[in-house]
Amino acid sequence: MSPPSDIPSTQNGMERPSFESFDAKIATAMTDPRFDGANGLTDYLGLRIVEVTPGRATAEVEVRPELLQAFGAVHGGVVAVMVDQVLGAAVFPLVPRGTWPATLEFKLNYLAAVREGTIRATGEVIAMRQRTAVVQVEVTNDDRPVALAQGTLSLHPPKT
Repeated sequence: MSPPSDIPSTQNGMERPSFESFDAKIATAMTDPRFDGANGLTDYLGLRIVEVTPGRATAEVEVRPELLQAFGAVHGGVVAVMVDQVLGAAVFPLVPRGTWPATLEFKLNYLAAVREGTIRATGEVIAMRQRTAVVQVEVTNDDRPVALAQGTLSLHPPKT
């Protein structure tokens, strides 16, 4: 499957992987505000998955006073939750139904403080094997880079 025409076939000089499958129904469901994949923390943060395409997912959070720490910037944990959420969301529609992509680890570099506006995290699968996937995440605040991350997920196949 080739990437959508608006997404380059290379990023940072690396060839984008191709994916054998992509479940468009799951991807569409993930962007529905009623998606039952949400949980208490993502609901509290107001995290919304706004786009899912083959090997790519984007989430957004609107900055509000409850998300700010004592120095007036968004708490780093908000960004970390966003990264963790898009790591899985980028992979979930690519794996067979019943497979659970679980985050093993991620490295997160904070580049700038966020004080207002919209935080947007976009994850892109850069490698996918039978049991693991690696995803890079770019986090922006109103188009300004504020964090970069890379994470590894373990792909747990359905129990038979």
